Amino acid sequence: MEISISFRHMEPSEYLKNYVEEKLKRLERYAETPLEAHVVLSSERKYLNRVDVMLNLNGIVINAQEVMDDMRAAIDKILDKLERRLKRYREKIRKIREKRKIEVSGQEEETRKLVIRKNINLKPMDVEEAILQLEASGNNFLVFRDSENDNICVLYKRKDGNFSIIDTKGRAV
Repeated sequence: MEISISFRHMEPSEYLKNYVEEKLKRLERYAETPLEAHVVLSSERKYLNRVDVMLNLNGIVINAQEVMDDMRAAIDKILDKLERRLKRYREKIRKIREKRKIEVSGQEEETRKLVIRKNINLKPMDVEEAILQLEASGNNFLVFRDSENDNICVLYKRKDGNFSIIDTKGRAV
């Protein structure tokens, strides 16, 4: 965790700096990625203490501020706020991941099912005849036996509207 601490309108205190660092360390357990924290400790009107914290969680920024009489109490209170916000953020991320996992696993189950099994007669034909037959059928591909070399071929229509052939260079059993 990267922590930068600034003091405004008050003398820098090593005690407060260590206190903030110690408290911020407990926020690491709520984040999967390294946290960056920028903390500003300031004194307003000599009796009010203000704490501003900006957390950067891999591009997600979480801000919080607290004004109290006691600086340590303000630090404790702001850390409680940040802890709640990080828990809420982590819960949202968990729900999104579960939803994606359910969607993906649902799609995987659907794609693994054998829906139709067809037996085809490999009719010998030339490439031009196969293209005409594929266009007439409205299917995405056609399996045929090339009349010139007796190979089994797969003719398919590409996204750009043209056709391609996969030639097996072998005989069917």
